[in-house]
Order: sequence, then C-alpha cells, then structure tokens
Amino acid sequence: MTPTKASGLEAWLDVVRDQKMPIFEQTVHQILSISEDDLAPASALASVVLQDASLTTRLLKLANSIAYNPSTTAISTVTRAVIVLGFDAVRDMCLTLTLVDTLLQGPARVRLERELARAMHAATQARALATARGDKSPEEVFIATLLYRVGELAFWCFGNESCERVEQLAAQPGVTLETALERVLGFRLSQLSRRLVHEWRLTDLLKEAIDHPARQDPRIQTVMLGHQIARCAEEHGWHSEEMERLERRAARLIDASETDIRALLQEKAAAAFGMAHDCGASAAARLIPLPDGYGHLVDELEAAEAEPDTPQVGATPPPASHPLPDSRLQLSILRELNAAIESVRCDFNVIMELVLEGLYRGVGLDRVIFALMTPDRRGLKAKYALGLPDELTIAAFQFARPASGTNILFETLDHQLPRLVTLAERERDPRLVPEGLVGLMGIMPFMVAPILINQQSIGLFLADRGLSQRPLDPESFEDFKHFVQQANMGLTLAQSRQRRR
Repeated sequence: MTPTKASGLEAWLDVVRDQKMPIFEQTVHQILSISEDDLAPASALASVVLQDASLTTRLLKLANSIAYNPSTTAISTVTRAVIVLGFDAVRDMCLTLTLVDTLLQGPARVRLERELARAMHAATQARALATARGDKSPEEVFIATLLYRVGELAFWCFGNESCERVEQLAAQPGVTLETALERVLGFRLSQLSRRLVHEWRLTDLLKEAIDHPARQDPRIQTVMLGHQIARCAEEHGWHSEEMERLERRAARLIDASETDIRALLQEKAAAAFGMAHDCGASAAARLIPLPDGYGHLVDELEAAEAEPDTPQVGATPPPASHPLPDSRLQLSILRELNAAIESVRCDFNVIMELVLEGLYRGVGLDRVIFALMTPDRRGLKAKYALGLPDELTIAAFQFARPASGTNILFETLDHQLPRLVTLAERERDPRLVPEGLVGLMGIMPFMVAPILINQQSIGLFLADRGLSQRPLDPESFEDFKHFVQQANMGLTLAQSRQRRR
C-alpha cells in the first residue's frame, strides 16, 4: 500500500525497507564495508559478487567491454577482473550494476531512467574532476555522487499511486516537479535520501555531502558540481551560458583552462553514455545528453541492439540457481590460472581464489571450501568459501585432529590423495565423516583433495552439490582433481621463485 501525505517520512522509509531495496542495501553495505578495509583481499569482494549469479554475469560482461578492458584480454573470473582492472574499478562496477538491477524493475520507468541517467552521468563527471584534482580517492567521489539522490531513485521505484499523483500535479501550469512532490508527500525527497544514507551507513563523504551540500570542501563541491553539470546538460545543453559558468567553476577547481575542462566534460559525457549501455541501462544511456561530435555513439548502440546475441570470448553462461558445469569456462579459468602462476607477482591467495572460483563456476559445484592446517598441524580451519550462507558458517568449519583414529579430512591430508566420498561409503564407515562436518554440510556425497607444496600437505579443498541435490559424477571428480592439481603445481612454483629471490 502506498503511504498518504499524512503518513509522512517514516512511512516511506518503511516502504523502502519492506520492498526490494533491502537487497540493494545489503549488497551495497557489504561492498562498501570491504572497500573501506585496506587489508581486504580480492576474494572478499569476489565472494560477495559470486553469491549473485546475475551480478556475476553482468560484471564479467562489463569487465570485457572496451570501456573497461581496451586490451580485449578476455576476463573469465571475478578474481581476475579485480587483478587486471583493480579493486576500486570492480567495486564501482558492482555498485553501478546493483543500482541498475534494483531500479529497472520500478513502475515509473521514465522518471527512473532519467534519474539513473543523471546519477551515472554526474558520477562519471565527478570522478573525472576528482582525478584531475589529485583527489585521494576518486572512486569514493564516484560512489557519493552516484548515490547522492538515492531518495529520488527509491521514490520513483516504489511510489506507485503517489508517482501518478505527482505526475498529474506537475502537469498543471505553474507547478514544478519539486513543488508537486512536496505537496503529495509532505516532505522533500532530499530528506528521504538523507535518512537512507545514514540508515544504510554509506560512505562518510556521502553523509557529509548530503548533510552539508554548501560546505566549501573540494570533495563535497566536486560531488555537487557533477550533479550540476549533468542537470545543466539536460536542461540547457552543452552550449549555454549556464554550462559556461559551470565550466569556469570546474576549471578553477582543478586549476585547468576552460578549453581543457570543456573537452574533459564532453568526453566524460560520452564515457557515461557507454557505461550506462554496458550496464544494461540502454534507455538511461539515451537520456544522457551527448555533445556535438558524439552522435555516432547512438548509432552504434542501436546497431548493437539490432544484432542477435553472439557468444563472446570469456562470456559467462546464463545465471542459474546453482552454477552449472561449463567446460569452456573451465578452460578459460585454467588459462587465467596459468597466466597468474607465470606472473612474477603471483602469490598464494591469487592462486587459491582462482581455483575456488574455477571449481564453483566452471565445474559447477554448489559449495566449495578452502581450508588450511593450523601451524601445529593439529587442526584445520576454513579460509575462503563460496556457496555457504554466511560468514558464521565459514567460521564454524574448524576441526581438530582426533586423539585416536582418523577421519576423512585428516586422512586426506596424511595420505595426500583426493577422494570422492559417496553415501554408500559413509554408511559403511560412520566414523569417516566428523559430526561437525555433517552438521554444516548435511549427509551428502562430497569431494576432498589435499593442497600440496613440495609434497607437503598444507590444507584441502572440499566441495559438493548438496544444495541442488545433483549427483557428483566421475567427470566432475576428474575436473575437481585437475583444478587442485594445477593449484598444487602453481603453489610449488611460486614458493620456489620466492626462495630464489
């Protein structure tokens, strides 16, 4: 039900909480939390992305676009995307795609597309200005600008009948959209943005910008200028007195000539157009005003949409409820793994993350766990996992070596042999699988293989298809062993290189 004017701001906050925006809230909060941790590995960001099959597919498509990957080197894994394109670039791509995913389903599509176009255009302009100014984190400026009008985006996404009343009122002579919104709602949408930003604990810069937009702080002014440029381009065009005033302000901000700043802003408008299209928001892309000389981009977009979809190198399969086996993707990931192993900068974590993703998406497994032995070799503890419901489950994967006898985990480490553990085998030997593992994974067949460096066990991979109840066939077991074998070879090679340095 749509709140009435008397319901006020709190009722609208409840609407946003109760509908699909909480999915957006959780994903954004996870990504921003990771990005604020300077010690977070690539796997932390990759893990958030990989839990969403649709986001994974669209991110990799974007990562292989000319805008982000002009070298056209195929990128098949989220982990590799972080390595090649950088943590910040992938983080920004995730946030933009998540925003697009949330909003394209809203009922007021025209208004939503206009707001989305303005947000993406403004964020692209603000990031360019921040980079030119030597900002400490242009990506933070991008995020703050992208989400600055999140209240407007939320309203047009979930407003339903209220959206219709606003449109009817705004169509009357002398009534602006802002006036119509305040009359229907009883509050300004900037107030909704402020409450959402604080409730979702978004970035400090975004909080400062939304609380103190007039503050003479260069970073806040960059956010505001990005939005002013985007709006001015819509309402007055690129050749107007209003745009000239904004160009002079931008030139002073980054200490550049007006000629250079004009070229920069127009170039970034084209970049925003391309980004919106690559993110799947083609309708929003068309609403970004292009300067003279960039009209060919619209023709190219229409030509691309007219062509039937064709498989691309490094493209991912359509998202499914659980990852499906994909032999072509396996080969692509193995190539990326080999490239990583041959790199002089290759390290333990990169190899493990690529193997983890290869097993999960390439072999098509539901749950994959990478666990390391404790320094005293008496215990085993999970380090990374994909397909598990939350961090608490990962933390619960801790096992101590039995005081007497053994179990499948430590038997695998000691004998250094991979195993496909069937239900029949578990019935024959109930002590084979630790009770704690049964509690975590259920009574399912699973595969386990040791991680070896110079023929010494340091940990293991464990994987299954227990969530989807699909069988673990011999072919899947061979693929599983092959990935782990590549990991063992790569780790041994990486360690030998370190010793020679």
